[in-house]
Amino acid sequence: MLRNRSCILFLPAVLMLNSCIKPYEPAINAADAKKLVVSGQVTNLDGNQTITISRASATLKPESNLIAGCNVTIFDSLGHNFPMTDAGDGTYHGFIDPVYLFPGSFFKLEIITPEGDKVVSGFDRLSPGPGVDSVYYLRRDIPTNDPSKFIKGIQFYVNLDGSDSDSRFYRWKAVETWEYHAEFPVEWYYSFRLQHISPPDYSKQVCWLTLQVRNIYTLSSKGLSVNKYQMLPLNFVDNLTSRLVYGYSLLVNQYSLSEEAYNYWNQLRVNSSNEGGLYEKQPLATKGNLHNLTHPDEDVLGFFGASSVNSKRIFVSNVENLPLEYYSMCTPSPLTPYGLQALDPLEFPVYLLADSTGKPTIMLDKWCVDCRSLGGKNVKPEFWPN
Repeated sequence: MLRNRSCILFLPAVLMLNSCIKPYEPAINAADAKKLVVSGQVTNLDGNQTITISRASATLKPESNLIAGCNVTIFDSLGHNFPMTDAGDGTYHGFIDPVYLFPGSFFKLEIITPEGDKVVSGFDRLSPGPGVDSVYYLRRDIPTNDPSKFIKGIQFYVNLDGSDSDSRFYRWKAVETWEYHAEFPVEWYYSFRLQHISPPDYSKQVCWLTLQVRNIYTLSSKGLSVNKYQMLPLNFVDNLTSRLVYGYSLLVNQYSLSEEAYNYWNQLRVNSSNEGGLYEKQPLATKGNLHNLTHPDEDVLGFFGASSVNSKRIFVSNVENLPLEYYSMCTPSPLTPYGLQALDPLEFPVYLLADSTGKPTIMLDKWCVDCRSLGGKNVKPEFWPN
């Protein structure tokens, strides 16, 4: 297999990214389309809260159905209310002073849709939780259908170390960030006339891409003698992508849940496919805690909860005993015999590479010179090591 440290391999879905983290858009069968979908929770992180409201769409005809114009309010059990501001794009933002975000407090959600439907959740308890004990990885080879072949990579794990006063129910989200490079700087390009940049432009050669790992990770220590657990598996990163070439980071967010919230998320985990997780298969039989009071026969998808959140980040580079094996997406190709004049203006600018004689006669795809074309940003994240 071709090995090239400048090569980049991405799944097709990554090529269509417009932002770093994709919103929650579950796949829905036609019979369940147009149901209200609510995503969001109260956390103790910094007081800022976000709720997303949309309508489900059919799997065979997916579309974005985010709903603006709702009246959204969060209430606590002590009689305080916290109105949310409509951002105009189906998301609603608000602030809850951390003085109200103490363990043992209860919160619920109320939504008035543009049609006048009143949707409410039950109260959910903000449960106390420990910090993330540790996040780490081990070199693993995963068996395939061929007994002689294995997928090489690293398996991430998280440990739990809670006290008797902490929650016994947990969920983890993992967010990955990695650095990747375009193979060439911008030096030559054609757009109705030949342009030469000297010195070459390297500003679009290094990017970072952030994606949420789509799997669901849950754990209950209710049946254990202690509130502890070792080696809960998280995501596996193989050696066939660019993720581990220049640097990889995994942020693990640990949510301490109520038992009701745990039951909901654990059922989603069980019902979700191993490959796609929540984002490719939405188990509609899983009941949340949201109800349409105006039309009780209409189901509302999602769960509104409250959770203590703790986080830990790990950085990975130069994994020992892991050869990197991947193919380059950048495939330079020579100009046709008709030359620059035969290029399609709809494809301008066409990037070029000089041949051994110094003449720009080799065509480059955009991702060969502009790493941003693959969904990332060419601004180093604040948390990235120097």
